[in-house]
Amino acid sequence: MVAIISVLLGVQCTRAIAVNQVGLYDVWEIQVTNYSSYSNPFDFRKIELQATFTSPSGRYVNFFGFYDGDGRGGQAGNIWKLRFMPDEIGAWTYTYTWSDGTLGGSSGFSVTHLNNKKNHGHVHVDSDYPKYLIHNDGTSHCWWGANWINAKAYGPRHIEGVINKKHVTDETFITFLDTLEKYKHNGLLIKIALFPLKEDKYTWNLKWIHRAEWLVREMQKRGIYCQINFFDTWSREENSLNTNIDGKQQVFNVWEAGDEGAKKNYIKTIVSRFAGFSNVYWELGNEMEHLPNSGTDFVEQANSKYIPWIRQYDPYDLPIGLSEGCWRTADVDIGFLHQLNTLFTSPSEDTWDRPIIMNELVSGGITGSLWKDSTIRHDDNRVVYRKTFWLMFTLGGSGSSNATWLDFNTPLNQAVKNVMNDQMYLRYFIESLPVNINAMIPDSSFVILGPGTYKTRCKTGITYVSYFHLSANEAMQKGSVKVNLPEGNYRIEWFDPRHGTYTPKKMVRSEGGVVSIKHPEFLEDIVLLVRNDSL
Repeated sequence: MVAIISVLLGVQCTRAIAVNQVGLYDVWEIQVTNYSSYSNPFDFRKIELQATFTSPSGRYVNFFGFYDGDGRGGQAGNIWKLRFMPDEIGAWTYTYTWSDGTLGGSSGFSVTHLNNKKNHGHVHVDSDYPKYLIHNDGTSHCWWGANWINAKAYGPRHIEGVINKKHVTDETFITFLDTLEKYKHNGLLIKIALFPLKEDKYTWNLKWIHRAEWLVREMQKRGIYCQINFFDTWSREENSLNTNIDGKQQVFNVWEAGDEGAKKNYIKTIVSRFAGFSNVYWELGNEMEHLPNSGTDFVEQANSKYIPWIRQYDPYDLPIGLSEGCWRTADVDIGFLHQLNTLFTSPSEDTWDRPIIMNELVSGGITGSLWKDSTIRHDDNRVVYRKTFWLMFTLGGSGSSNATWLDFNTPLNQAVKNVMNDQMYLRYFIESLPVNINAMIPDSSFVILGPGTYKTRCKTGITYVSYFHLSANEAMQKGSVKVNLPEGNYRIEWFDPRHGTYTPKKMVRSEGGVVSIKHPEFLEDIVLLVRNDSL
């Protein structure tokens, strides 16, 4: 149902249209028409739509709206929107005001029970286990990531009179999202990277940013979470729609001071448009230390300006991530890794002080970069992706993506589907565990002796998951592993991560110490699952 509110006061007036009932964690949205005239309504310094929401429990949430175009060439007034995610069931109320004194309004809406079981609400850092992530509904958040969507892919077919050769059609996007849903993937990244921003540094191409919003909505329907990227080394060049990696040549330079009003407006616009979606959190920057730019300079600007601005404007306190190396010195919530070899060097599981996600795979000891479409389409590389997925889990990470620059316009071959299957099997495996995975920690003392290289994540005395991996195409004959178990009775299973199958359960008794467990023959990798029989 839709509520219409109309308020008149001389020439200053607003008219609001709002949905008055939504499901828990759904998007509640109001459209407000303002009949006043502003020199640039995209500029929050000129005019701002402010709102306060009151929850059924009496909690106040302050947020703000965004300009979304004029009605009919300016004749029917200018349109703003407020987009909000309610996290309590019951009756909500809201008031909205304008920074210039134009008369606002107030009303309410009701929130019913959850109507999309794939919608778990916003992602947050888990306060009980701060190295991990959690949803509003209390379930843990792992990133079962797919690829990235660059700005031109969702940009209009024609931009400033030029044909956008990178444009991806709605039908192609929907087919791909349906495929991700089929394979239980829940993650994509959308790059903004200054592209929908016009040359004046304040005005936005609404067709461009509306399509990004459409994508996020379609993802939300399918339970797919989205990392929204603010800044990128590969951003839009000033006076051009080309990409330029030199910050000095971009629309504004985020590695140096200057254009503070434009930068703040850019961040505020992205937060106001996207924070109200339940399936969004932030990537502040991508590979900001890439030459010719300086990661140290970016972190200085980020810590003093960009991160405080995001936290100031975002009423949900959504987690902020940063890649690839400079996250270690930035005040962000998530470290986004790009290199497989960093799993074995620094940071190690003993030094991670926040959630870690491999949101792009770059190199993995094979010929060809793992981010490439051509690499994932070759089945010989399958084990490298699978190894990354499992190592991210056993080393204490919160998920991984597959090839980030998969070609949307080329049908997926069996090699790609095999990688997606492997990731889906890991998700099924983790979700079947009888413990909260956020309570599981890396444990280098569990396996004393075993085949190949191995890593373990466990809840001591309760559940142990150990991943053993060999070289590509290497086989291992039957043998045994030695593990260190507290006293108790345990169920033992071996899991094949390539086929998603388990061996029959067996029992083992530990008196508190070293226990020998037989393993089957396997190719490339295998997983040992040990569970306390009392569960």
